[in-house]
Amino acid sequence: MAHVGHSWLKTKPGSYKKVCERYHRFAEEIIAHNKDIHDVVIAGNPAQNTIEGFAIWENATHAANLEDTNDFAVFLADVESELAEPFKRNDLDLLFRMKIKV
Repeated sequence: MAHVGHSWLKTKPGSYKKVCERYHRFAEEIIAHNKDIHDVVIAGNPAQNTIEGFAIWENATHAANLEDTNDFAVFLADVESELAEPFKRNDLDLLFRMKIKV
């Protein structure tokens, strides 16, 4: 069964755009180093200074170990001073995935 890694960040006022841009680079880095990632979605709410990321992984163990990687350590070091709350992460089972044909 595929697995979803979900992360949540709340930025300090004025830091939303900077953290969004850095989070995008982080997602590109993990995609480059992890061939079992199917999709990554990053969504944000600038009015609430929140950013959420969802990555669909084939391997739940790889997803769970993301925080142990150098990519994550560098990312967190880059944004930690811009966060209003600590980085949060949880793991979800992928129950349904639907793609709409265009």
